[in-house]
Amino acid sequence: MQQERTDLESRQPDYSGVKIAAVSLGCSKNRIDTEELLGLLASWGCVFTEDYRAADIIIVNTCGFIEEAQQESIDTLLGMAAQTAGKRPKIVAAGCLVEVFGSKITRAVPEVDGAIGVHSYRRLDKFLRMLLAGKRPVIKAKPSPVYCSLAPRILTTPGHSAVVKIGEGCSNRCSYCLIPAIRGPYRSRPPEEIKAEVEALVQKGTREISLIAQDTTAYGSEQDDLPDLAGLIRQILEIEDHFWLRIMYTYPARISDELIDLIASENRVCNYLDIPIQHVSAGVLTGMGRQYNRDDLGRLFSKLRRSIPNLALRTTCMVGYPGEGPREFEELLDFVKEQRLDRLGTFTYSPQEKTAAFNADNPVPARVAKKRHRTLMLTQRRISEELNRKLVGRTLTVLVDKNLKPGSSWYTGRTEYQAPEIDGSVYFKTSSPLKPGDMITVRVTAASPYSLLAVRSGEKAAV
Repeated sequence: MQQERTDLESRQPDYSGVKIAAVSLGCSKNRIDTEELLGLLASWGCVFTEDYRAADIIIVNTCGFIEEAQQESIDTLLGMAAQTAGKRPKIVAAGCLVEVFGSKITRAVPEVDGAIGVHSYRRLDKFLRMLLAGKRPVIKAKPSPVYCSLAPRILTTPGHSAVVKIGEGCSNRCSYCLIPAIRGPYRSRPPEEIKAEVEALVQKGTREISLIAQDTTAYGSEQDDLPDLAGLIRQILEIEDHFWLRIMYTYPARISDELIDLIASENRVCNYLDIPIQHVSAGVLTGMGRQYNRDDLGRLFSKLRRSIPNLALRTTCMVGYPGEGPREFEELLDFVKEQRLDRLGTFTYSPQEKTAAFNADNPVPARVAKKRHRTLMLTQRRISEELNRKLVGRTLTVLVDKNLKPGSSWYTGRTEYQAPEIDGSVYFKTSSPLKPGDMITVRVTAASPYSLLAVRSGEKAAV
């Protein structure tokens, strides 16, 4: 892999003036791939445009995790072709969907001029040469044995908040999940590389770093010479600057006492944990291949709340998994009511070929799964609103995201208990001009299920 990395860096292709437009679909991990691709293309002389009709090449970084995401990817590719009719830039399918379907994409969608998979970006030069020569290349390679970054990223999000990927792939082998087939086994990113990226971001003004991977708590588990997640965070915290560090995508069975103690003792680590549980019924969890049960989760959440004052807990649940009957769903619903978690996302099971659950017995009808999804989300909506109302009157620190309208006195931001894009916002009024990345204190004046209304501390309440 080191040889592959050296080969990539030693070549300096010249694509000066080639206009690239990019679309990134799916998760934050996908967005980072897109940003690294942009960084690599920029080093080769490419220029970027948001005008699809002016582009020479449109790269759509696709998602292939579930059927809905796959359909969105296909629709986006077709939409790009329709939007640029007459101009006809080269349209490229990149990323996860290519890993799922390979050359079937170019056969099934004639509008796609080429396809390149997640593990083939180190062959991007070869791919582009073939593409610009009028060929319809499809390149799909095996996962590299170690984590390999392409190039310094070009951020496509506001610079005051950034996600940093610490690992690639997954070795959990949950029976419903395509990620191991798409991304390969878990590979930890070198800690010095992670720390260097965080330090560079902070020096440029980033004030919130979200650590992500398919499973952040698996960090270092495949190599004896690497630290675990807590050890990695301690290295990051050696950076002498003020920023929030947020931990996403933790696996319940791998949350260590050391990690809990670190969150409790370090004020730069957000009192926030994202812990996808998927379900609580023993039978469903066994079928999914998840390594814990309801009692384990109850003990974990109790320990976390005892150890970390004012902790916000986020989770995701899956409904409609084969074998989930009324009793199993009621058990999940009861757990959600009992635990009163701060944030909860829900999705319905999507059968995927190449997963162990694809031919599982006792499938749940789609209409039943959708009804359970609605029930769970309505239940959580009530819980979230009740918890948010308890914040009215409290003073909280907010990271400013943006001015709602240029020249307006209204802004939006987030507390340490709200992750970007998924957890709602704080809307507040102030008489003083602010910029993204500023940290201020506000007093909460009203609450909804997903958002808070506030005024800057020391100022009059918003009307």
